Amino acid sequence: MLRPLLLRLSRRPWRLIVVVAVFILLAISLSRTRSIHHGSTPSQFYKKVTKSFFPPLKEPPSHVDPDYCANFPFEQLDDVQVVLKTSSGGAEKDKTKAHLWTVTSCIKNVLIVSDSEDKIGDHHISDILSELPKSYADDTPELKAYVDHKKNSENGKKSPAWKIDRFKFLPMVDKAYAKNPKAKWYVFLEPDVYFFWDTLFRLLDQMDPEEPHYMGAQGPSLRSPDRSFAYPGAGFVLSQGLMKQLMPAKPDGGFEKLATRFEEKVKKDCCGDVVLAYAILNTTGARLEALEPTFSGENLKQIRVDRDRWCIPLLSLHRVGPEELEKLWKWERTRPYTTKPFTYSSLLAYTHSHLRQSDTRAWWDNLSEAPVPNDRPAHRNAGSCGSECANDPHCLQWSYSQTVCRHASYVKLGNEVNEMNGGQGEFTSGWDLRKLGEMGFKVGPEEDLADTCREATWLMPTVR
Repeated sequence: MLRPLLLRLSRRPWRLIVVVAVFILLAISLSRTRSIHHGSTPSQFYKKVTKSFFPPLKEPPSHVDPDYCANFPFEQLDDVQVVLKTSSGGAEKDKTKAHLWTVTSCIKNVLIVSDSEDKIGDHHISDILSELPKSYADDTPELKAYVDHKKNSENGKKSPAWKIDRFKFLPMVDKAYAKNPKAKWYVFLEPDVYFFWDTLFRLLDQMDPEEPHYMGAQGPSLRSPDRSFAYPGAGFVLSQGLMKQLMPAKPDGGFEKLATRFEEKVKKDCCGDVVLAYAILNTTGARLEALEPTFSGENLKQIRVDRDRWCIPLLSLHRVGPEELEKLWKWERTRPYTTKPFTYSSLLAYTHSHLRQSDTRAWWDNLSEAPVPNDRPAHRNAGSCGSECANDPHCLQWSYSQTVCRHASYVKLGNEVNEMNGGQGEFTSGWDLRKLGEMGFKVGPEEDLADTCREATWLMPTVR
């Protein structure tokens, strides 16, 4: 039966081509179906060559007060509206000043919102709560605290600003859209969030602002166990496409404000960031596009750099104090010139430059957590602990204290330990420079510590 069929096909070769093509397409379709049913999912990562928008200064600063914004792409601000949410009061004002002198010093159109009118240099700070409808004060004790807060501020007393912070989220989004409705992207920050602008511009350059995007790092589940929301401590981004759906135009040329439409929700909920996510989902159907660890809510002491994160671009850090903001900003702008993306391993050039001098650090806890099994000789002393780390292919750093050796498959900075150590004796931390060098972090005197990756590994967003 097969032979006559082949003879007929040989007389009409085009039929043979069609049959083969159909067979190939069927095989591909079956293969794809089989992979889906077996739980195969697309890769979480992708490689892409991206343009550098804000590299370090080409020449080392030649004077005390250099222009760190000399090569900032100011034209990007035609498309990006940055919003800095803060609070009044001494500590917060100091953080805001530091942010405006460093991270947001190049952002000429930054919108600053707070719970009190103020001015820092040439920057005006808006009292965003004064723009809420008067009905917010009905049955809302926290807004009575807002009035008390303003009185206390005038009297120089400490005010409970955290109690009213949740009321700022919806009106600050309203205000950002009203101020700049043509922006393609809306970026929201807080004064202790450090932003790597080059990473942001590289990321946004890959995306379509007309699509509804709500991007950031997922917030802690304790705050909202049944709903994903963007964590403000990592910064978050909304697209123009999302804003148009979120705040549809009214016939009179205005738009429907979130603070009005979701007033009852924000009065009853604990957290403004959670209510914003609720408003976005219920108005547009868009869910959070989680992009952690590129958006990071970790601080400098605890941020984890490991093999998985090594070449992932880093966009933000959290809980960075005023002094550290200044140090990190100056370092970022004056480090060796490069057009490569800033990745997790690039940060080691800042946090771990001390490894040029030594692979160990006395009276230092690098936050290694996993104790080596009790029967191992690693617990004899710091040298034995380091030797066993060197022989463990997974170990990148170690610590030794109170006769306990701990290993870690990541690199962290950690913090200083008081030399008294509670009377418990030495505390020594170490890092495996051989393995780190093989991964790209080379500490030789002529080496660029930050030149760790040939190309970046970008993340596909996880919709939550």
